[in-house]
Amino acid sequence: MENDIFKALIDLVSIINRPDRDKKMIANAGVNLEAATFRVFVGIVHLQPTSVGDLAAMMGKNYSSVSRQIDKLENAGLVHTYPSSADSRIRVSELTKSGEEINAMISLTRERILHAALDDWTLEEKNSLLNNLRRLFESLQRFD
Repeated sequence: MENDIFKALIDLVSIINRPDRDKKMIANAGVNLEAATFRVFVGIVHLQPTSVGDLAAMMGKNYSSVSRQIDKLENAGLVHTYPSSADSRIRVSELTKSGEEINAMISLTRERILHAALDDWTLEEKNSLLNNLRRLFESLQRFD
């Protein structure tokens, strides 16, 4: 059973991580982001405020690659970076007002896609999925 659960998780992660799906999301949201920059942007949204190191660890990418994408986002005015108050060597990133607006457009698009994908699910099934995903996350987190 555990192996089947793991395979289902890999299937799910592989769908979420496909660059062609990111490009489709970007196009449907009507935003101007490269696929690699989009992933970093979404990571910042999820963790903000966040450090480059934490973001790189979450994404499974190297520090310099993530840092370059953050620089692109900052140059585009979507992200603001500043030194951490705890350690000035750590660069912290968070969305600007423009970044929040882009995030709202992406979130609406994601919500429409998920709504269509789960159209034949009952509210009870959706709640059960959400509760079980949260429970799985918490259970797996114990092994960190």
